[in-house]
Amino acid sequence: MRIAVVGAGITGLATARTLVDAGHEVVLVERAGIPASAASAQNGGQLSYAFVAPLASPATLWQIPRLMLDPGSPLRVRPGLSAAAWRWCIDFLLACSARQARDTTSVLLSLGALSRERFGAWRAGLDGNPIEFERNGKLVIYRDAGSWRAAQRQVALQAGRGPEQQLCSPLDCLRAEPSLLNDEAPLHGGVLTPSEEVADCERVCRVLADSLAGQPGFEAHWHTDVLGWDHDGERVGALRLRGPAGEQRLPADAFVVASGVAAPRLLAPLGVRLPIAPLKGYSIELPAARLRAMPRLSVTDSAVKVVFAPLGAGERLRLRVAGMAELVGPNLQIDERRIAQLAEATRSLFGFSTPQWRPQLADLRPWAGLRPATPTGLPCIGRAGRWRNLYVNAGQGALGFTLAFGSAAVLAAELLGGPSPLRRLPRMGVHFRPAGGT
Repeated sequence: MRIAVVGAGITGLATARTLVDAGHEVVLVERAGIPASAASAQNGGQLSYAFVAPLASPATLWQIPRLMLDPGSPLRVRPGLSAAAWRWCIDFLLACSARQARDTTSVLLSLGALSRERFGAWRAGLDGNPIEFERNGKLVIYRDAGSWRAAQRQVALQAGRGPEQQLCSPLDCLRAEPSLLNDEAPLHGGVLTPSEEVADCERVCRVLADSLAGQPGFEAHWHTDVLGWDHDGERVGALRLRGPAGEQRLPADAFVVASGVAAPRLLAPLGVRLPIAPLKGYSIELPAARLRAMPRLSVTDSAVKVVFAPLGAGERLRLRVAGMAELVGPNLQIDERRIAQLAEATRSLFGFSTPQWRPQLADLRPWAGLRPATPTGLPCIGRAGRWRNLYVNAGQGALGFTLAFGSAAVLAAELLGGPSPLRRLPRMGVHFRPAGGT
Protein backbone atom coordinates (compact mmCIF):
# COMPACT_ATOMS: atom_id res chain seq x y z
CA MET A 1 0.00 0.00 0.00
CA ARG A 2 1.19 3.53 -0.76
CA ILE A 3 0.51 5.87 2.18
CA ALA A 4 1.06 9.63 2.38
CA VAL A 5 1.90 11.05 5.82
CA VAL A 6 1.64 14.81 6.34
CA GLY A 7 3.89 16.18 9.08
CA ALA A 8 7.51 15.46 10.10
CA GLY A 9 7.29 16.09 13.83
CA ILE A 10 7.66 13.24 16.31
CA THR A 11 4.10 11.95 15.69
CA GLY A 12 4.38 11.97 11.89
CA LEU A 13 7.84 10.40 11.85
CA ALA A 14 6.88 7.68 14.34
CA THR A 15 3.83 6.96 12.17
CA ALA A 16 5.96 6.79 9.02
CA ARG A 17 8.46 4.49 10.73
CA THR A 18 5.70 2.15 11.92
CA LEU A 19 4.11 1.93 8.46
CA VAL A 20 7.45 1.34 6.72
CA ASP A 21 8.27 -1.41 9.22
CA ALA A 22 4.93 -3.01 8.33
CA GLY A 23 6.08 -3.25 4.71
CA HIS A 24 4.30 -0.30 3.10
CA GLU A 25 5.48 2.51 0.86
CA VAL A 26 5.40 5.86 2.65
CA VAL A 27 5.58 9.37 1.22
CA LEU A 28 6.30 12.02 3.86
CA VAL A 29 5.16 15.61 3.23
CA GLU A 30 6.56 18.47 5.33
CA ARG A 31 6.27 22.20 4.78
CA ALA A 32 9.59 22.91 6.53
CA GLY A 33 12.97 21.82 5.25
CA ILE A 34 13.91 19.77 8.32
CA PRO A 35 12.24 17.36 10.74
CA ALA A 36 10.99 18.64 14.12
CA SER A 37 10.60 22.21 12.94
CA ALA A 38 7.64 22.99 15.24
CA ALA A 39 6.45 21.59 18.61
CA SER A 40 8.99 18.73 18.56
CA ALA A 41 11.99 21.04 18.32
CA GLN A 42 12.78 22.02 21.92
CA ASN A 43 10.03 20.60 24.11
CA GLY A 44 10.42 19.57 27.73
CA GLY A 45 12.32 16.36 26.95
CA GLN A 46 10.46 14.34 29.56
CA LEU A 47 8.89 11.00 28.68
CA SER A 48 6.16 11.03 31.32
CA TYR A 49 4.48 7.64 31.15
CA ALA A 50 3.14 7.89 34.71
CA PHE A 51 2.14 11.57 34.76
CA VAL A 52 -0.65 11.70 32.21
CA ALA A 53 -3.35 13.46 34.24
CA PRO A 54 -5.18 15.81 31.83
CA LEU A 55 -5.21 19.56 32.20
CA ALA A 56 -9.03 19.39 32.25
CA SER A 57 -9.86 18.31 35.80
CA PRO A 58 -11.92 19.49 38.78
CA ALA A 59 -8.71 20.85 40.36
CA THR A 60 -8.03 23.03 37.31
CA LEU A 61 -11.66 24.17 37.22
CA TRP A 62 -11.49 25.58 40.74
CA GLN A 63 -8.18 27.28 40.04
CA ILE A 64 -9.31 29.04 36.85
CA PRO A 65 -10.45 32.34 38.48
CA ARG A 66 -7.14 32.71 40.32
CA LEU A 67 -5.13 31.65 37.28
CA MET A 68 -6.92 34.15 35.06
CA LEU A 69 -6.28 37.05 37.48
CA ASP A 70 -2.62 36.27 38.18
CA PRO A 71 -0.37 37.95 35.55
CA GLY A 72 2.34 35.39 36.29
CA SER A 73 0.03 32.39 35.96
CA PRO A 74 1.36 29.45 33.89
CA LEU A 75 -2.07 29.30 32.23
CA ARG A 76 -3.17 32.15 29.97
CA VAL A 77 -6.33 32.26 27.84
CA ARG A 78 -6.98 34.89 25.19
CA PRO A 79 -9.51 33.29 22.80
CA GLY A 80 -10.18 36.59 21.01
CA LEU A 81 -12.93 36.58 18.40
CA SER A 82 -12.35 33.06 17.10
CA ALA A 83 -15.50 30.94 17.34
CA ALA A 84 -13.36 27.78 17.30
CA ALA A 85 -11.31 29.01 20.28
CA TRP A 86 -14.45 29.84 22.28
CA ARG A 87 -15.93 26.43 21.43
CA TRP A 88 -12.72 24.77 22.60
CA CYS A 89 -12.85 26.71 25.90
CA ILE A 90 -16.47 25.67 26.51
CA ASP A 91 -15.66 22.03 25.75
CA PHE A 92 -12.65 22.26 28.08
CA LEU A 93 -14.82 23.50 30.95
CA LEU A 94 -17.30 20.68 30.32
CA ALA A 95 -14.41 18.19 30.42
CA CYS A 96 -13.33 19.36 33.90
CA SER A 97 -15.27 16.60 35.64
CA ALA A 98 -13.95 13.85 37.87
CA ARG A 99 -15.36 11.15 35.59
CA GLN A 100 -13.83 12.58 32.41
CA ALA A 101 -10.46 13.12 34.11
CA ARG A 102 -10.54 9.54 35.42
CA ASP A 103 -11.45 8.09 32.01
CA THR A 104 -8.83 10.17 30.20
CA THR A 105 -6.15 9.17 32.70
CA SER A 106 -6.97 5.49 32.20
CA VAL A 107 -6.70 5.74 28.41
CA LEU A 108 -3.49 7.74 28.47
CA LEU A 109 -1.83 5.36 30.91
CA SER A 110 -2.55 2.48 28.52
CA LEU A 111 -1.41 4.46 25.51
CA GLY A 112 1.72 5.59 27.37
CA ALA A 113 2.63 2.01 28.30
CA LEU A 114 2.31 0.95 24.66
CA SER A 115 4.39 3.93 23.56
CA ARG A 116 7.13 3.13 26.02
CA GLU A 117 7.27 -0.45 24.74
CA ARG A 118 7.42 0.59 21.07
CA PHE A 119 9.92 3.38 21.68
CA GLY A 120 12.14 0.93 23.54
CA ALA A 121 11.98 -1.56 20.67
CA TRP A 122 12.99 1.13 18.18
CA ARG A 123 15.72 2.44 20.46
CA ALA A 124 17.22 -1.04 20.79
CA GLY A 125 18.31 -0.85 17.15
CA LEU A 126 20.30 2.37 17.58
CA ASP A 127 24.07 2.47 17.53
CA GLY A 128 25.14 4.26 20.71
CA ASN A 129 22.99 7.00 22.23
CA PRO A 130 22.47 9.66 19.54
CA ILE A 131 19.19 10.79 21.11
CA GLU A 132 20.57 11.56 24.61
CA PHE A 133 18.24 9.02 26.22
CA GLU A 134 18.38 8.31 29.95
CA ARG A 135 16.15 6.40 32.36
CA ASN A 136 16.90 8.69 35.27
CA GLY A 137 13.54 8.82 37.09
CA LYS A 138 11.23 11.74 37.73
CA LEU A 139 10.31 13.67 40.85
CA VAL A 140 7.20 15.88 40.97
CA ILE A 141 7.26 18.30 43.90
CA TYR A 142 4.30 19.97 45.62
CA ARG A 143 4.46 23.17 47.66
CA ASP A 144 1.02 23.44 49.30
CA ALA A 145 -1.29 21.12 51.17
CA GLY A 146 -4.08 21.23 48.58
CA SER A 147 -1.98 20.20 45.61
CA TRP A 148 -0.25 17.53 47.70
CA ARG A 149 -3.59 15.99 48.67
CA ALA A 150 -4.67 16.03 44.99
CA ALA A 151 -1.40 14.30 44.04
CA GLN A 152 -1.99 11.58 46.62
CA ARG A 153 -5.46 10.98 45.20
CA GLN A 154 -4.04 10.76 41.68
CA VAL A 155 -1.39 8.25 42.75
CA ALA A 156 -4.10 6.15 44.40
CA LEU A 157 -6.20 6.33 41.21
CA GLN A 158 -3.28 5.11 39.10
CA ALA A 159 -2.13 2.39 41.51
CA GLY A 160 -1.59 -0.86 39.64
CA ARG A 161 -2.34 0.76 36.26
CA GLY A 162 0.99 2.34 35.40
CA PRO A 163 4.64 2.60 36.46
CA GLU A 164 5.49 2.33 40.15
CA GLN A 165 5.18 5.62 42.01
CA GLN A 166 6.45 6.49 45.48
CA LEU A 167 5.02 9.15 47.81
CA CYS A 168 7.86 11.18 49.33
CA SER A 169 8.08 13.38 52.38
CA PRO A 170 10.00 16.67 52.00
CA LEU A 171 13.07 14.94 53.44
CA ASP A 172 12.63 12.03 51.03
CA CYS A 173 12.52 14.51 48.12
CA LEU A 174 15.80 16.10 49.18
CA ARG A 175 17.43 12.69 49.58
CA ALA A 176 16.25 11.60 46.14
CA GLU A 177 17.43 14.85 44.52
CA PRO A 178 20.10 16.58 46.63
CA SER A 179 20.42 19.47 44.17
CA LEU A 180 17.02 20.88 45.21
CA LEU A 181 16.90 24.12 47.19
CA ASN A 182 14.21 24.15 49.86
CA ASP A 183 14.44 27.59 51.44
CA GLU A 184 12.46 30.02 49.23
CA ALA A 185 9.36 27.82 48.87
CA PRO A 186 9.47 24.78 51.19
CA LEU A 187 8.19 21.43 49.95
CA HIS A 188 5.03 19.70 51.13
CA GLY A 189 5.84 16.40 49.47
CA GLY A 190 6.64 14.73 46.18
CA VAL A 191 5.95 11.79 43.90
CA LEU A 192 8.94 9.82 42.63
CA THR A 193 8.66 7.56 39.57
CA PRO A 194 12.01 5.75 39.25
CA SER A 195 11.34 4.40 35.74
CA GLU A 196 10.61 7.67 33.92
CA GLU A 197 12.87 8.73 31.04
CA VAL A 198 14.25 11.73 29.15
CA ALA A 199 15.56 12.21 25.61
CA ASP A 200 16.06 15.01 23.11
CA CYS A 201 12.94 14.92 20.92
CA GLU A 202 14.56 16.86 18.09
CA ARG A 203 17.40 14.35 17.94
CA VAL A 204 14.91 11.47 17.93
CA CYS A 205 13.18 13.08 14.95
CA ARG A 206 16.45 13.55 13.08
CA VAL A 207 17.48 9.92 13.66
CA LEU A 208 14.05 8.73 12.53
CA ALA A 209 14.21 10.86 9.38
CA ASP A 210 17.75 9.74 8.55
CA SER A 211 16.90 6.06 9.01
CA LEU A 212 13.77 6.38 6.87
CA ALA A 213 15.70 8.09 4.09
CA GLY A 214 17.63 4.89 3.48
CA GLN A 215 14.55 2.65 3.26
CA PRO A 216 13.32 1.33 -0.11
CA GLY A 217 9.82 2.58 -0.86
CA PHE A 218 10.21 5.73 1.24
CA GLU A 219 10.35 9.26 -0.12
CA ALA A 220 10.12 12.68 1.47
CA HIS A 221 8.89 16.01 0.11
CA TRP A 222 10.48 18.83 2.14
CA HIS A 223 9.60 22.53 1.76
CA THR A 224 6.22 21.37 0.49
CA ASP A 225 2.80 22.86 1.29
CA VAL A 226 -0.52 21.05 1.04
CA LEU A 227 -2.79 23.11 -1.23
CA GLY A 228 -5.83 20.84 -1.13
CA TRP A 229 -7.36 17.45 -1.79
CA ASP A 230 -8.67 15.59 -4.82
CA HIS A 231 -11.56 13.36 -3.78
CA ASP A 232 -14.47 11.42 -5.15
CA GLY A 233 -17.39 10.21 -3.05
CA GLU A 234 -15.99 8.92 0.24
CA ARG A 235 -12.36 8.48 -0.80
CA VAL A 236 -9.44 10.85 -1.21
CA GLY A 237 -7.51 10.34 -4.43
CA ALA A 238 -4.56 12.68 -4.11
CA LEU A 239 -2.96 15.56 -2.30
CA ARG A 240 -2.37 18.77 -4.22
CA LEU A 241 1.06 20.08 -3.29
CA ARG A 242 3.36 23.01 -3.96
CA GLY A 243 7.06 22.46 -3.42
CA PRO A 244 10.47 23.19 -4.91
CA ALA A 245 9.43 21.56 -8.19
CA GLY A 246 6.21 23.57 -8.41
CA GLU A 247 2.66 22.28 -8.06
CA GLN A 248 1.94 18.57 -8.31
CA ARG A 249 -0.51 15.82 -7.38
CA LEU A 250 0.45 13.10 -4.95
CA PRO A 251 -1.83 10.06 -5.38
CA ALA A 252 -1.87 7.41 -2.66
CA ASP A 253 -3.98 4.55 -1.33
CA ALA A 254 -4.33 6.17 2.10
CA PHE A 255 -3.50 9.48 3.76
CA VAL A 256 -2.50 10.31 7.35
CA VAL A 257 -2.60 13.88 8.70
CA ALA A 258 -0.10 14.12 11.57
CA SER A 259 0.65 17.82 11.34
CA GLY A 260 -0.20 18.94 14.89
CA VAL A 261 -1.91 22.30 15.16
CA ALA A 262 -2.14 22.54 11.35
CA ALA A 263 -4.37 19.46 11.13
CA PRO A 264 -7.72 21.28 11.65
CA ARG A 265 -6.92 23.74 8.85
CA LEU A 266 -5.88 20.98 6.45
CA LEU A 267 -9.01 18.93 7.08
CA ALA A 268 -11.58 21.73 7.19
CA PRO A 269 -12.09 21.73 3.35
CA LEU A 270 -13.16 18.08 3.64
CA GLY A 271 -15.83 18.91 6.22
CA VAL A 272 -13.91 17.46 9.16
CA ARG A 273 -13.62 19.60 12.26
CA LEU A 274 -11.02 18.58 14.82
CA PRO A 275 -11.30 19.78 18.45
CA ILE A 276 -7.64 20.81 18.46
CA ALA A 277 -6.35 24.18 19.64
CA PRO A 278 -2.75 25.48 19.81
CA LEU A 279 -1.51 25.66 23.41
CA LYS A 280 1.65 27.73 23.41
CA GLY A 281 4.56 26.63 25.57
CA TYR A 282 8.09 27.91 26.15
CA SER A 283 11.47 26.42 26.94
CA ILE A 284 15.04 27.43 27.73
CA GLU A 285 18.34 25.59 28.17
CA LEU A 286 21.15 26.18 30.65
CA PRO A 287 24.55 24.44 30.54
CA ALA A 288 25.38 22.50 33.69
CA ALA A 289 28.23 24.92 34.43
CA ARG A 290 25.71 27.73 34.98
CA LEU A 291 23.90 25.89 37.79
CA ARG A 292 24.83 25.65 41.44
CA ALA A 293 24.02 21.94 41.18
CA MET A 294 22.81 19.86 38.25
CA PRO A 295 19.84 17.60 39.01
CA ARG A 296 20.19 13.89 38.36
CA LEU A 297 16.44 13.30 38.19
CA SER A 298 13.92 14.85 35.88
CA VAL A 299 11.94 17.29 38.06
CA THR A 300 8.53 18.93 37.77
CA ASP A 301 7.57 21.84 40.02
CA SER A 302 3.77 21.58 40.22
CA ALA A 303 3.40 25.03 41.77
CA VAL A 304 4.62 26.83 38.64
CA LYS A 305 3.91 24.01 36.13
CA VAL A 306 7.55 23.91 34.98
CA VAL A 307 9.53 20.79 34.04
CA PHE A 308 13.30 20.33 34.28
CA ALA A 309 15.03 17.62 32.23
CA PRO A 310 18.80 16.95 32.34
CA LEU A 311 20.03 16.12 28.84
CA GLY A 312 23.34 15.06 27.37
CA ALA A 313 26.66 14.29 29.00
CA GLY A 314 30.10 15.81 29.40
CA GLU A 315 30.40 19.20 27.71
CA ARG A 316 26.86 18.81 26.34
CA LEU A 317 25.29 18.27 29.78
CA ARG A 318 22.50 20.83 30.09
CA LEU A 319 19.13 21.44 31.71
CA ARG A 320 16.05 21.79 29.52
CA VAL A 321 13.39 23.89 31.28
CA ALA A 322 9.88 24.10 29.85
CA GLY A 323 6.42 25.21 30.84
CA MET A 324 3.38 27.48 30.37
CA ALA A 325 0.11 26.85 28.54
CA GLU A 326 -1.27 29.78 26.58
CA LEU A 327 -4.38 29.69 24.42
CA VAL A 328 -3.51 32.78 22.40
CA GLY A 329 -3.95 31.59 18.83
CA PRO A 330 -1.20 30.71 16.32
CA ASN A 331 1.27 33.12 17.89
CA LEU A 332 4.91 32.04 18.10
CA GLN A 333 6.31 35.33 19.34
CA ILE A 334 8.56 34.79 22.35
CA ASP A 335 7.33 36.67 25.41
CA GLU A 336 10.45 37.70 27.32
CA ARG A 337 8.46 37.75 30.57
CA ARG A 338 7.76 34.03 30.17
CA ILE A 339 11.43 33.32 29.55
CA ALA A 340 12.27 35.30 32.68
CA GLN A 341 9.75 33.18 34.63
CA LEU A 342 11.45 29.98 33.48
CA ALA A 343 14.87 31.35 34.43
CA GLU A 344 13.60 32.42 37.84
CA ALA A 345 11.98 29.01 38.43
CA THR A 346 15.37 27.43 37.68
CA ARG A 347 17.25 29.79 39.99
CA SER A 348 14.82 29.29 42.89
CA LEU A 349 14.97 25.49 42.61
CA PHE A 350 18.62 24.79 41.74
CA GLY A 351 20.48 28.12 42.02
CA PHE A 352 23.02 29.60 39.62
CA SER A 353 26.73 28.86 39.86
CA THR A 354 27.34 32.57 40.42
CA PRO A 355 24.58 34.03 42.63
CA GLN A 356 24.96 37.46 41.03
CA TRP A 357 24.53 36.11 37.48
CA ARG A 358 21.42 37.39 35.73
CA PRO A 359 20.99 35.55 32.43
CA GLN A 360 20.29 37.51 29.29
CA LEU A 361 17.85 36.24 26.67
CA ALA A 362 20.64 35.04 24.38
CA ASP A 363 22.13 32.92 27.20
CA LEU A 364 19.04 30.73 27.45
CA ARG A 365 18.22 29.43 23.95
CA PRO A 366 14.63 30.73 24.25
CA TRP A 367 12.00 28.82 22.29
CA ALA A 368 8.24 28.74 21.88
CA GLY A 369 6.04 26.06 20.31
CA LEU A 370 2.37 25.25 19.80
CA ARG A 371 1.09 22.01 21.30
CA PRO A 372 -1.97 20.49 19.55
CA ALA A 373 -4.38 20.08 22.48
CA THR A 374 -7.90 18.70 22.73
CA PRO A 375 -10.32 19.77 25.49
CA THR A 376 -10.36 16.35 27.16
CA GLY A 377 -6.68 15.56 26.68
CA LEU A 378 -7.48 12.53 24.50
CA PRO A 379 -5.75 12.60 21.11
CA CYS A 380 -7.53 12.22 17.77
CA ILE A 381 -6.35 8.92 16.30
CA GLY A 382 -8.25 7.12 13.57
CA ARG A 383 -10.35 7.57 10.47
CA ALA A 384 -11.45 11.12 9.67
CA GLY A 385 -15.23 11.22 9.55
CA ARG A 386 -16.79 9.66 6.45
CA TRP A 387 -13.55 9.46 4.46
CA ARG A 388 -12.63 5.80 4.01
CA ASN A 389 -8.92 6.26 3.35
CA LEU A 390 -8.14 9.42 5.33
CA TYR A 391 -6.78 9.21 8.87
CA VAL A 392 -5.61 11.56 11.62
CA ASN A 393 -2.95 11.21 14.29
CA ALA A 394 -2.88 14.50 16.20
CA GLY A 395 -3.96 16.21 19.41
CA GLN A 396 -1.50 14.66 21.89
CA GLY A 397 -0.93 18.07 23.51
CA ALA A 398 1.93 18.30 26.00
CA LEU A 399 2.34 14.49 25.82
CA GLY A 400 3.26 14.40 22.13
CA PHE A 401 6.74 12.97 22.70
CA THR A 402 5.53 10.54 25.36
CA LEU A 403 2.66 9.15 23.28
CA ALA A 404 4.19 9.27 19.78
CA PHE A 405 5.17 5.65 19.26
CA GLY A 406 2.02 4.27 20.91
CA SER A 407 -0.19 6.60 18.87
CA ALA A 408 1.58 5.42 15.71
CA ALA A 409 0.88 1.79 16.60
CA VAL A 410 -2.82 2.47 17.22
CA LEU A 411 -3.14 4.46 13.99
CA ALA A 412 -1.37 1.79 11.92
CA ALA A 413 -3.59 -0.97 13.32
CA GLU A 414 -6.75 0.90 12.30
CA LEU A 415 -5.44 1.93 8.90
CA LEU A 416 -4.22 -1.57 8.05
CA GLY A 417 -7.26 -3.34 9.48
CA GLY A 418 -5.41 -5.22 12.21
CA PRO A 419 -6.40 -5.77 15.83
CA SER A 420 -5.93 -2.80 18.12
CA PRO A 421 -2.79 -3.09 20.26
CA LEU A 422 -4.84 -1.74 23.17
CA ARG A 423 -8.05 -3.52 24.08
CA ARG A 424 -9.32 -0.84 26.43
CA LEU A 425 -8.59 2.09 24.16
CA PRO A 426 -11.81 3.69 22.91
CA ARG A 427 -12.14 4.46 19.24
CA MET A 428 -10.37 7.80 18.97
CA GLY A 429 -12.40 8.70 15.91
CA VAL A 430 -15.32 9.60 18.17
CA HIS A 431 -13.53 12.88 18.78
CA PHE A 432 -13.97 13.94 15.16
CA ARG A 433 -16.88 16.27 14.46
CA PRO A 434 -18.37 16.71 11.01
CA ALA A 435 -18.39 20.40 10.09
CA GLY A 436 -21.62 21.95 11.26
CA GLY A 437 -22.31 19.01 13.57
CA THR A 438 -22.80 18.99 17.32
